[in-house]
Amino acid sequence: MDTNDANVHETIDHLFRQRAGQMVSLLSRTFGIDKLELIEDAVQEAMIAAMRKWPFGIPENPSAWLIQTARNKVIDDLRRNNKSVGLDAEDGFDLPAIEDRNAFADLADDELRMIFACCSPAIAADSRVALTLKIVGGFSVQEIARAFLSNDEAVAKMLTRAKKRLREDASFPELPSPRELPGRLDAVLRVLYLMFNEGFGATSGDDLFRSDMCFEAIRLAEMLLRSPETSTPKVHALAALFYLQAARLPARTNDAGDLVLLEDQDRSRWNMHLAEHGVKHLHRSASGDERTEYHLESEIAGIYTLAPSFAETDWPRILACYDELQRRRYSDVVELNRLIVLAKIEGAERALGELDTRFADGRLERFYLYQTTRGHFLAASGRSADAEAAFTKALALTDNTVIRRFLIERIARLSDRRDKPQGS
Repeated sequence: MDTNDANVHETIDHLFRQRAGQMVSLLSRTFGIDKLELIEDAVQEAMIAAMRKWPFGIPENPSAWLIQTARNKVIDDLRRNNKSVGLDAEDGFDLPAIEDRNAFADLADDELRMIFACCSPAIAADSRVALTLKIVGGFSVQEIARAFLSNDEAVAKMLTRAKKRLREDASFPELPSPRELPGRLDAVLRVLYLMFNEGFGATSGDDLFRSDMCFEAIRLAEMLLRSPETSTPKVHALAALFYLQAARLPARTNDAGDLVLLEDQDRSRWNMHLAEHGVKHLHRSASGDERTEYHLESEIAGIYTLAPSFAETDWPRILACYDELQRRRYSDVVELNRLIVLAKIEGAERALGELDTRFADGRLERFYLYQTTRGHFLAASGRSADAEAAFTKALALTDNTVIRRFLIERIARLSDRRDKPQGS
């Protein structure tokens, strides 16, 4: 592949990520949601056609070219199957002028309706993230399976069930009514939250994080904020959380791809442009009197990201936010994060005592983050052998290559310390 081909493929890949959801949404409104899978195939084939043809010249309006090509493919397939195309005047099908602001707003509206459809209460909760990634985000089955520590077959079956439920309406989805919107918006925000979290801490694979998934969640949050119906302080709070967390992504690994703990990160590598966006949304989230879990989490992310140094982090303020989070909706994962902050303030032994008391029932024994957290507390308390055992348990519970390397390094370091004669 020469440089030109590489640039073309990069352009197509970027456009596909940006436009796949809009293309599927637009064509679903045109041909009907019951033809969803046919439309998805056509969008994929439009991208393949672009890879073949664009090295000889990129069209003047690449997005419109992709949409037109996909649209023609749908019509060809329908005719081949002797089905009605369903358009009153095929020749009158106007290409949306993507660069035109009003036309872009129309495409965004279609995509907004589609994401609400993917996050419908009628679809199983554990399928909503996968369906949103597939239809709106343009992710492949393989990418979704890798992200969720599953196999292609299981994800494909889950998507088939979810799409069947989506198609049962047979009409292009509308935005929920004003009465239904707040509840439905909560479901959408939850999906985006889970999507970002999976990107920020990949559960499997060779990467510590998946920035494409993080930035897809950011793109969808920004889409919600462009619509008057869904631009609310809560959505601004979620966007603030995403931007402030994403700002630290570049420093979470070193040049060798190894995990770098927050206290050791080179802060000059943090993306402060993203942090500024986060602060802007944080300020906008403060309008009104609603203070949601997203407000609290974005405040925590802001304290971490805007602290002058690790030593100058306002730990008591972060702990107060975690305490409030736990009072509102208890979560074991949030509790682990809270205890890590408690260790900074009152010491590892105090945090270890709370950890062992809180999880004495053993419900987190097979959760690698619990074993890793416990290992850190034990090591900081001088219990090297117990810490080594906890890290070894954690090692057996994660499939993420970067985290495994980190744990192996910690185990080796503790083993060396234990074997080294005292005073040497």
